[in-house]
Amino acid sequence: MRVRRLTWSTLLSASALMMPLSAGAVEFTCWDPGGVGSANAAAEYWTPERIAAAIPEREMIGTLPTDGFPSDGEGILVGDAERAPIGEAPYKFGGQLLYTRGGDDYTASAQFVADANIVIGAAHSLWKGGMAASNIRFYQGYSNGGGTLYHVDRAAVLLRWTEVADNDPSLARSQFDYSVMRTTVASAVGKYELGIDGAHVDENVTVTGYPARLDDGEYMYRETARIVVQAGTSYDARPHPMYGGGASGGAWFVTANNVHKAVSVVSSGAPDGVFGPSFTADTADLIPIVKNGCP
Repeated sequence: MRVRRLTWSTLLSASALMMPLSAGAVEFTCWDPGGVGSANAAAEYWTPERIAAAIPEREMIGTLPTDGFPSDGEGILVGDAERAPIGEAPYKFGGQLLYTRGGDDYTASAQFVADANIVIGAAHSLWKGGMAASNIRFYQGYSNGGGTLYHVDRAAVLLRWTEVADNDPSLARSQFDYSVMRTTVASAVGKYELGIDGAHVDENVTVTGYPARLDDGEYMYRETARIVVQAGTSYDARPHPMYGGGASGGAWFVTANNVHKAVSVVSSGAPDGVFGPSFTADTADLIPIVKNGCP
């Protein structure tokens, strides 16, 4: 495992493949998730039985104010979630994230973003309780047992995340709640573009993921949520019918001129709403670092 502080001059010299980045530095923790069934192993760790038994990752927040939103008789916001057309863009860029942490197997959500070898998910999936995840796989296009399994050989979270990972879910914590991973094989289906500060208050976003309470997490779902708060580099959007675990790390995206931009991922949620980070220049900086193996 490695903790590095990368300066602008270091980034410029690291690889000719890097896009221009903003000046400054990004602090991060990066590791090789290795584990049983790594890319060169004879047998795959993630058997259908192990996937079925994995725990849906969940980060729950308390009930949020419902003013200005339709609600049911118990005050829960009314919203609809529906199965996403997994064979179409941008949904086909996403899938289930599989990993082991602290001796337990988990499932969450993730997607290809910005680069054909880069997957972005939630940091709380990959680092919690001082433990880094291993056996990480990205099951692109997962749908009731079908999809394409991608091996992950690098994973990174912001150093600030490791400092707040065990705090209670909050908007302040959510701003650091994303992870960047490298796949050993490039995406065969495309990717989201990265949206930096890509959505604002009173704008709608489409939120995706694999909520375990809907069809046992066997299908990707989507919902429309409206951003009601942008606090620093985090979002609060309402409502969140995909609550309950499994959707962690799923993309929030916006589309303009047929370009799909991922602007956030699911951090923590409740029926009333969902928190997520607003991607920043640090996110853009971290992507080529991980792509190049965290040199």
